[in-house]
Amino acid sequence: MVLRDAGFKGVMGWASGYMVFLLHKHHQHVLYLQNSKLVYRTPPEMKAAQSVLLLMLCFLFFYWTDCFMTLYVTFSLEKHFIEVSALEFVDLGYAILCSFVLIHRDGHLTKCWPGQ
Repeated sequence: MVLRDAGFKGVMGWASGYMVFLLHKHHQHVLYLQNSKLVYRTPPEMKAAQSVLLLMLCFLFFYWTDCFMTLYVTFSLEKHFIEVSALEFVDLGYAILCSFVLIHRDGHLTKCWPGQ
């Protein structure tokens, strides 16, 4: 099971790295199209690359935290309510955080929020 997980995490890392590489390459190709007033704005392809890296790092953090907490709860002699609840929160953590990261990174969605 560990070999399977390591293989899939490697594929995920490779795919994320390749996506960032393609976005960087695209950014280099369209760099000459930017005029002087756009120099101070972050280009969309760089925002996308940052989002990909942020989501991958969040996923890896929650995955390894869940893995270690599951081992701890499994091998502990007594199951405490707080430990089990924290494990459930970590299980849901990536899904919750991923949604907020994507909403925050997309400028169109933040305009729909009240007070914006």
